[in-house]
Amino acid sequence: MALCGDDHPKLIARINRIEGQVRGLKKMVEEDRDCMQVLKQTAAAQGALRSLGAMILEDHLKGCVANAIQQQDHEAEIIGEVVDIFNKFSK
Repeated sequence: MALCGDDHPKLIARINRIEGQVRGLKKMVEEDRDCMQVLKQTAAAQGALRSLGAMILEDHLKGCVANAIQQQDHEAEIIGEVVDIFNKFSK
């Protein structure tokens, strides 16, 4: 199944920012930067990843899941998958 939603450039832009944050983290460790600075950057990267996941999940719910429910096409299976992934995000 392909990504739901059609705003792939927005997702790519977020991924590029996250990639930059992770490269920044690596550089901070290589430069032996202060622990608190590295931890703050780590928290920022985690937040960015959670935000990206939330965007993709929202698109999935509005697109694929809504369509499956309307068409009564494997809706129980799809809802189960969403519950599983939601549980992974909430840990």
